[in-house]
Amino acid sequence: MQRIFSQCTKELSQFRRDRLTLSLAFILPLMTLIVFGFAIRLEVKDIPLTIQDLDATPLSRAYIERLFATNKFVAVNEQVQGYKAPELLIDRGIAKAAIIIPPRF
Repeated sequence: MQRIFSQCTKELSQFRRDRLTLSLAFILPLMTLIVFGFAIRLEVKDIPLTIQDLDATPLSRAYIERLFATNKFVAVNEQVQGYKAPELLIDRGIAKAAIIIPPRF
């Protein structure tokens, strides 16, 4: 424990002598915090979503309405028929995600 305390004392005395190191030790982390705080957002918004509803019951339609009520997703208006329709829309870059509601949902 004495070694750690001695090392801390030595480093603090070095900080007092070298003002540039002291300013860099406090300014760089502060600037990084400001840049990451304003530049990086983890908020998801307007994700193009395609839905394949194989059940077509009121429950599945209510589920779809609740998904879009979150305002996180945007419905893809492109209509492609067939079992592989969601994969085609994602492969073409039209949709970013797909939800497949199975029969007897």
